[in-house]
Amino acid sequence: MKKFITIKNNIETKFIEKKSTFITHLIRVNIEDEAREFIQTMKKKHYDATHVCSAYVIGDNNEITRANDDGEPSGTAGAPMLDVLIKNELKNVCAVVIRYFSGTKLGTGGLVRAYSGGVIDAIKNATLVERKDALETSIEIDYSLNGKIEYEIAKTNFIVHDIEYSDKITYILYVMKEEEELFLNWITEMTSNQYKIKHSKFKQLEFDISNK
Repeated sequence: MKKFITIKNNIETKFIEKKSTFITHLIRVNIEDEAREFIQTMKKKHYDATHVCSAYVIGDNNEITRANDDGEPSGTAGAPMLDVLIKNELKNVCAVVIRYFSGTKLGTGGLVRAYSGGVIDAIKNATLVERKDALETSIEIDYSLNGKIEYEIAKTNFIVHDIEYSDKITYILYVMKEEEELFLNWITEMTSNQYKIKHSKFKQLEFDISNK
């Protein structure tokens, strides 16, 4: 299964190239309509801008990809922006780069560098997260087993989300989907099969993978 990497929060960056101002917005979207709506919002907000170029990638396997040069020479804005998103494996992300022209032309190569560079800079400043499918499971054990479980679970990849105390101890754990069988074998061995699963359900978790 391919990695699902996206941004945690929306971000805005800005730079000036030969007196032209470039403003980049990177936002998280779930469906194409959200991307289209944001692009239109930016065009209305920056009605006096020379160009409002855009690109977005949506879907686990990049099912929807779109790019728009908004009047810039073909292939110098939207396509390079989209290329940056895809090369960084980002999904469910819409990028918009707004240009206020100064009167100094950049040339096709300069435009490609400016528009792709705007997206690259925004990604560098963004918090990236990787989405993973996990099993949220509640395991009930006797108090006599707690010391052993507490010690041994620290050596695993299983995530302790919460611990509840009553007449028994209940561990609420997150287990990555691909490690479900490994976990069941582990908990059976650790408790000599003296445990009870109270409930289990799949959910999606997000892990910060930024290098900041």
